[in-house]
Amino acid sequence: MFRRDHPVAWAYHRRTSRWPFNMHGLNEATRETPVFKEDFDATCVELPAPRLPDVPFASALAQRSSCRRFAPAPIECAELGTALHAGYGVLERIELWGEFCARPVPSGGGLYPLELYVLAQRVQQLDGGVYHYVPLGHRLEVVRPDALPAHLSSEMFLGQPYLVQAAAIVVITAVVERSLWKYDDRGYRYIVLEAGHVAQNINLCAAGLGLASLNLGGFFDEDVTALLKLDPDREIVLYGIALGHSEVADRLESRQPSAADQAVRRY
Repeated sequence: MFRRDHPVAWAYHRRTSRWPFNMHGLNEATRETPVFKEDFDATCVELPAPRLPDVPFASALAQRSSCRRFAPAPIECAELGTALHAGYGVLERIELWGEFCARPVPSGGGLYPLELYVLAQRVQQLDGGVYHYVPLGHRLEVVRPDALPAHLSSEMFLGQPYLVQAAAIVVITAVVERSLWKYDDRGYRYIVLEAGHVAQNINLCAAGLGLASLNLGGFFDEDVTALLKLDPDREIVLYGIALGHSEVADRLESRQPSAADQAVRRY
């Protein structure tokens, strides 16, 4: 029984359900927040113009697979930038009740509450550290300029040892008020749905680029929040996607951690 066995999940689902009597008072634009987050004092890194992979959709879909056997090889900065653009970039500016930035995923109310960060471990032309993606200018803001300790990503994402070899980890966060001002608590559902759209775009783009990926739903929330320098009352961590090269060609084999990694997996 859902209610009996998982009371917290049931309470959330039930309390964010909609009926005619709890629809009143919504959609009052009293707390709208900016769509884009940008630190004008931050050091920036301009990304190469994105070049989406010219591969059939069926091929990208077939190649997408969870990789737990990353090779300790770097990816190109252009590849990282293309994956970020495919996930949550700005495709074009159009007139739609005023200027509107079209983006590659659907968003409840066109509010786009998400932000993307990068934990760079092995990216060519990019120093190791933490970055924030600015989609409107297709650039990275430096959040932390120092290279990350070798095992930090593994420890923060519940002790998954294979992340040490990943080239980069993209972290999806949400500035929750962008959605909740309009949709109240129901907006949290829309936020997590949108994070899934973004992650799948990154997965498929990575596959088209010949890269491996691994989606990460397990992490120590407060540790990742602190690393990204977020205010947890305003911006929360939702999801991660590790990117890199697979050390094995066989997709089934790449899904399985190495014997050494299996022995040290902590959670």
